[in-house]
Amino acid sequence: TAENLDVVQKLPADWLLLETDAPWCGIKASHAGHKFVKSTWEEVKKPEKWEEGKCVKDRCEPCHLRQVLEVIAGCRGEDVGILAAQMSANAQRVFFGGRRG
Repeated sequence: TAENLDVVQKLPADWLLLETDAPWCGIKASHAGHKFVKSTWEEVKKPEKWEEGKCVKDRCEPCHLRQVLEVIAGCRGEDVGILAAQMSANAQRVFFGGRRG
């Protein structure tokens, strides 16, 4: 919603983590942040039609984190690459106590 985008704009970047609404809620044209999505993937309409290298329509896959990142960066007016590095550091801190590998 537009209200959710307003909240995302106000949160400090070091408080944010990325997630999808897995398993079945992709970012649709009707969603407030859709205008910020740049990346796309080939899709099939039904799970039983799945092929390697394609996504099932409306099913969230790990690659869709890119679209979530694009929405967050877009609504905040930030660079996707810089925000991706921040999200990676946040995940490291939260899940691994800041330790690497």
